[in-house]
Amino acid sequence: MADDLDLETLDENIEKENKVEKRIKDLSEKVRLTAEERDAKDRFIKERDDKIVTLEKETAFLNSFGDAIGKFPEASQYRDKIKEKVMKGYSVDDATISVLATEGKYNPVKKESSPENPAGGSAVTQHLTGDKSLSQLTQEEKRQKLIEAEQRGDLSVN
Repeated sequence: MADDLDLETLDENIEKENKVEKRIKDLSEKVRLTAEERDAKDRFIKERDDKIVTLEKETAFLNSFGDAIGKFPEASQYRDKIKEKVMKGYSVDDATISVLATEGKYNPVKKESSPENPAGGSAVTQHLTGDKSLSQLTQEEKRQKLIEAEQRGDLSVN
């Protein structure tokens, strides 16, 4: 009878060990599945964020490209190359200038300024140059003429 009891307790111990091992395996499988789900979620979020950034860059490009064409009419021929540079992080103007310069088509538009009244405003600007034109004077000569005009009262400093 002692042998019977030992066998029964041995069988019970084996069954308990099997239940524990099964429980450990089940928990390990749950941990593995949870980790896979977390990694899949992280990949999905990263892909989504990358798509959002890409769409924002495309939108900014499309909004600003019309202005760039106004400044540089040749830019419309190189739209795709400019867009590639914008997607890499360039501003639309920088990408446009870069591509046009590479293609040998960069011709900056020079703004014409009116030399008649460089100071602006409604008052007539008097050139204090004497015999030389203003562009021919050195910086020291220009400074001296300004000091003389201030002493005469033609010019005031606020």
